[in-house]
Amino acid sequence: MNAGDYWQMFLETGAPEMYLLYQKARRVEEPHVLECAGASPAGDGLQ
Repeated sequence: MNAGDYWQMFLETGAPEMYLLYQKARRVEEPHVLECAGASPAGDGLQ
């Protein structure tokens, strides 16, 4: 599952453990987003 899947599950259930899993998945995915961001500053557009 990716961060978006965990976030959707959290929105549907309100389960705090899903939010924690979302945060963990987002941290894992974030470096990949930055590599693909092109010339934009690091963290631009990320929450």
